Amino acid sequence: MSGKLFKRRLAAARSRAGAPAPELVLAVCAGLSAGIAGCQEQRVVLTRLAAAVDIAVRPDHFASAFRKLGRAHFRSVARFEAGVGEDPMDSVTTETDLWIDDQHNWRLVELNDKDGGREVVLHGREIGVALRYGKMIRRTAEDPEPDQILQEGLGGPFAAWDLLRSVSTVDDFGAESRSGRNVHIYKLTKSSRPARPPATLDAQDRRAWRQTLVADSIEGSAAIDDVTGIPLFADFRARYSMRRVAGTSGSGLSPGPGGTAAAETRLRGALDVRASIEDIGQSPDIARPEAEDVPPRQRTVPDEKALLGGLPRSAPVPVPALKIERGR
Repeated sequence: MSGKLFKRRLAAARSRAGAPAPELVLAVCAGLSAGIAGCQEQRVVLTRLAAAVDIAVRPDHFASAFRKLGRAHFRSVARFEAGVGEDPMDSVTTETDLWIDDQHNWRLVELNDKDGGREVVLHGREIGVALRYGKMIRRTAEDPEPDQILQEGLGGPFAAWDLLRSVSTVDDFGAESRSGRNVHIYKLTKSSRPARPPATLDAQDRRAWRQTLVADSIEGSAAIDDVTGIPLFADFRARYSMRRVAGTSGSGLSPGPGGTAAAETRLRGALDVRASIEDIGQSPDIARPEAEDVPPRQRTVPDEKALLGGLPRSAPVPVPALKIERGR
């Protein structure tokens, strides 16, 4: 797919969404893929209300239930920020649009403000993938890749919740109707009794900083559909601080749990994640995309020789001669 066509499709998605909002992923603030990895961990004992939100936004459950809606349009904009000390915070903002039809075909378009993005289309048993400004390449979809990409596309609300669940309180605000569907409303606020951060951290654990998060402010809400159990609307905003520990050599610091010296960095962060599901039963059919097939590579041996031919050959390793004494 050409860059111009990609931009036109994204512009059309934005015009339907109104003012562009943010979604985020920072190196230190983890991001959607790290948020999805968080599904493997559960360090906090959740209340009944918090467990309802947790289940609703978990990408594996979200993706499975989202398919049952038939036609629908998921829109997410999220912004994650992080900074050291009093320095200005860096940020990543990502906008996501995901359409699905009643044949379980779907189209995912993501765009971030770091000039990155992708478009992925699943049509039948074919998947087409195009990076921003690049051509779309079509190939056979192999499980579990389509489900993993779908979970990533729907992962915005979980990326925020995964950071906030140990430091927030969830309250029940009752039932109401949204777009003709019955939903239950849950509100998030800063907990008066958050989980206590550990005194020491494993310098080898890249996710250890998540255990140190201290909230300055939290505001959030989720409208969970009574039938599917997924959020038809989610809005999470927070500001917080955390600690990051990195192993160092020759620093003179005491070894951490991993056996290496550890240096601690104080960080500040913020997030703003908004997501909604719209056009239920009304979104358009997903057409087979214009794409190029994966080029065949049948001359692998000549290609390897062409790539490696310019490398110097290693010198032969001398083998010492063996001296054999006779007559004994």
